[in-house]
Amino acid sequence: MKKLVLVAVVGMLLTACGGKKAPQDGGHGIGIDSVTISERDSDIQHTENFIRQRVEAIYSCYKNPKYDETGARVMKRLNLDSLYCSENYKKFLEQALELAGDDDIVLDYDHWTNSQDDNDFTCEVGRIKMTTDSTAVVIIDAKNFGNDYIISLGLHYERGNWFVDDFLSPDGKDGEKAYLEKYVRDAIKTKAEELSLQNYAE
Repeated sequence: MKKLVLVAVVGMLLTACGGKKAPQDGGHGIGIDSVTISERDSDIQHTENFIRQRVEAIYSCYKNPKYDETGARVMKRLNLDSLYCSENYKKFLEQALELAGDDDIVLDYDHWTNSQDDNDFTCEVGRIKMTTDSTAVVIIDAKNFGNDYIISLGLHYERGNWFVDDFLSPDGKDGEKAYLEKYVRDAIKTKAEELSLQNYAE
């Protein structure tokens, strides 16, 4: 009888404790649970210092340039758009490129360096402004062929990190996403008009 009572009590305790995780401290009972760790990571990722390190990592391919015998920069070309742009920005860019096909050039410059030739491009991460909990604006102090200028990036926090959501004008008022959205809208309208004229002619 005592064994049955003991089994019943153990069963109730196990049921009451069901779903709870064991301590993350090797069994000493004084560890920090996963929720707290997650919150701590999130706090770190939403600091200016973390954002600065992220943008410096993105632009690291432009650091310490090497040149070949012709004077052209030797650099491993990464698809920065694929790696570091937000899903929303990539959606607009992909739509514009698909509509343009081989007939048009959507962007006639490299938005990462804001130039058509980055052979002499160097940069440093400048000011960072948190605009909301999940958005920020980063100013890149750039130099190319002796000209000083700034690159303004709109960042968005998603997928556990910061991604470039827009390439802004120096004053931050205009952005590439608005241009891409208009490009897509105009291209769809033009194709619809062409199809309508073709159908009318037939």
